[in-house]
Amino acid sequence: MLTTLRISGLAIVDRVEVRFGPGLHVLTGETGAGKSILVNALHLVLGGRMGADVLREGAEEAVVEALFELPAGHPVLARLEAAGLPADGELLVRRTASRSGRGRAFVNGSLCTVGMLADAVRGLVDVSGQHEHVSLLDEASHLALLDAFAGADAGPFRAAHARLAALLRERDALDAGEAERGRREELLAFQLRELEAAKLVPGEEAALAAERQVLASAERLRAAARTAEGLAYAEEGSASERIAAAMRAIEGAAAVDARLAEPLALLRGAAAEVDEAGRALAHYAEGITGDPERLAGVEERLELLRALARKHGGSVEAAVARRDAIREELGRAVGAGERRAEVERELAEAGPRVLALARALSAARRDGARRLGTAVEAELRRLAMASCGVEIELPATEGGVTWGGIAMGPDGAEGARILLAPNPGEPARPLARIASGGELSRLLLALKRALARVDPVPVYVFDEVDAGLGGAVAESVGRVLAEVARGRQVLCVTHLPQVAAFADRHYRVEKRVSGGRTTTVVTALEDDGARRAEVARMLAGAEVTPSALDHAGSLLGAARGGQRVAPARAAARAVRERTVRRAHTARAR
Repeated sequence: MLTTLRISGLAIVDRVEVRFGPGLHVLTGETGAGKSILVNALHLVLGGRMGADVLREGAEEAVVEALFELPAGHPVLARLEAAGLPADGELLVRRTASRSGRGRAFVNGSLCTVGMLADAVRGLVDVSGQHEHVSLLDEASHLALLDAFAGADAGPFRAAHARLAALLRERDALDAGEAERGRREELLAFQLRELEAAKLVPGEEAALAAERQVLASAERLRAAARTAEGLAYAEEGSASERIAAAMRAIEGAAAVDARLAEPLALLRGAAAEVDEAGRALAHYAEGITGDPERLAGVEERLELLRALARKHGGSVEAAVARRDAIREELGRAVGAGERRAEVERELAEAGPRVLALARALSAARRDGARRLGTAVEAELRRLAMASCGVEIELPATEGGVTWGGIAMGPDGAEGARILLAPNPGEPARPLARIASGGELSRLLLALKRALARVDPVPVYVFDEVDAGLGGAVAESVGRVLAEVARGRQVLCVTHLPQVAAFADRHYRVEKRVSGGRTTTVVTALEDDGARRAEVARMLAGAEVTPSALDHAGSLLGAARGGQRVAPARAAARAVRERTVRRAHTARAR
């Protein structure tokens, strides 16, 4: 809800602050008093263009501020947070324009671009005189409004549609890769057979390389072992014999001097070590033989390992890892075929369900479209537009998913578009192409009345809604505005007393001259006397007569009591008196 509108330095407004509440607000005053300036100020609050040309003569800066109260969870708050702007349940918008032509926009004290502002407050206020700020002119909103009016819940369909679309995408992906997958499976199977046949063991390559080196040098190694054996143990004068002689040389002396006991013990240990080394060398020499067949086998195995390593990562360890990875991939490939069959089974269930939900949704929408068209035409008849035709078009969805020969998008098998034919014989046209001014305002009022229960916009502003009307039709316009205002805030600029009589809050806009300067003043008419006087002025003109006051009282009383005002003699007298005064004035001139 809009709670405060503050304007300074704009057009002929020096400084004005208007406070609003719930219900129907009317702004009245003579032509040119500045009523539309308030509407234009709201247009600026919603992101409209604001240049230096809007400044009041002599002012260095024009400022428009609007304060809104928003309930928790309102979409505007979510958009503010998404844009990184403060959002705490109140929305303060401030627009400024300087004489230099530079303008600024602020949301809750934070500087932002006009584009950010316009996006954030989208759907907060509908201004009937500004096409870009009427949510009903956005055809993207028509389907949601129709569903709400028809009581059609599209939620189950959307969930089922999302599931069907995901299954179809998965099936297409599986089908698209089937041929390629078959070729790859053949390659992988061949590679796996080759790797498994090799019976790879990590570290085997190094062990085989060492064995090959031994086999290739067997004779040289055996000769070296025999020579070492002889020198250490087997030949005359070997190390073993010399150590034994040394031991015998000091055994007697060690009995005399205990200090020789340790060297003797070391010689005995060395004798045992040399004997063990000699026996080991003899065993080695007897065991090592040149085996040409084993050498050939080792070299062949090494060549196989190195070939597999080159193909699968550069080492036997990498080839082992590749073997394991191929096993996993082939397992998934087998699973893909099983998944393809599973997807078909799921589609056989999901497709008919989505189709059934789409048909039920379409039936509800067709019924809702018929009822909405009837409701809007009934409202138009109350607003003296009985010849205006209304059509709710349900164009088939293009693209999306298709099942059973029916294309379905995320919102169903059709969209929705509200079309209007203002005159007989003319084709129905989109709302955005309807003539501006009073005609569009009344068309929108009729739509708002029919959609009052479901339209999410909390604030409506009507300018020129009563253009060219009078009498009983004007009263109907006022009554419809009051009915719409029961569920939201409505601001209306009007010249008709029959409309003004239905206001919950009445504001008089007038021009005053002070110090040689003209400025606009807005006065809240808070007591019955002031309201009756203003309605009487609207009836009779500048000179308010007793009969005009009587008629004004009857209009206000009938509006409060919900009664229609019958053509009254007081009204006729007021009109005659105004006509006579104008004639006298003309003769005097």
